[in-house]
Amino acid sequence: MCRQGRGLNHSFIGRTFTRLVSYQSYLPSAQRGVTLIEVLVTLVLVAIGLSGMMAMQARGVQQNQSAYLRTQAVSMASDMADRMRLNRQAALADAYSLKLSQTVDGFSNTAGLAAAPKLAANDIADWLARVTAYLPDGDAEISRNDQTIFITLSWNGRRDDGNRSSYQHEVAL
Repeated sequence: MCRQGRGLNHSFIGRTFTRLVSYQSYLPSAQRGVTLIEVLVTLVLVAIGLSGMMAMQARGVQQNQSAYLRTQAVSMASDMADRMRLNRQAALADAYSLKLSQTVDGFSNTAGLAAAPKLAANDIADWLARVTAYLPDGDAEISRNDQTIFITLSWNGRRDDGNRSSYQHEVAL
């Protein structure tokens, strides 16, 4: 084998093959930098994909929090319904009546009340304290129509439409 100019001679069984070896880049000069542009485009596409995944994750966390608060409201409404069923006479006498924005202070003075209304006032005070503690900006209303009791809970659920979240529970006594 001998080296001649820019080519290499290979001899195999009497035949000589010449192969040219280029010492320059394999890419023509017009193609230089294309790989860098491809990498940059790929990085932009990956960044867009990751930001979309982060937005989906944030939305999932928000929906999970909303479901948790609704579960709390359902549990609290069921608790009050059970309390009212146990003290049915006071419930039918509107001792469990509650208006929106009423506070626990209105039910703390139970001196001079009979046993059933006193129990109702204590139930409402305890229950309303839990509503305001467990639901953000929580509020409640309890009303009666004949033998049907309506328990309505509302809270600031940070919904996209700007409205408050609410849950209404209907109890037949």
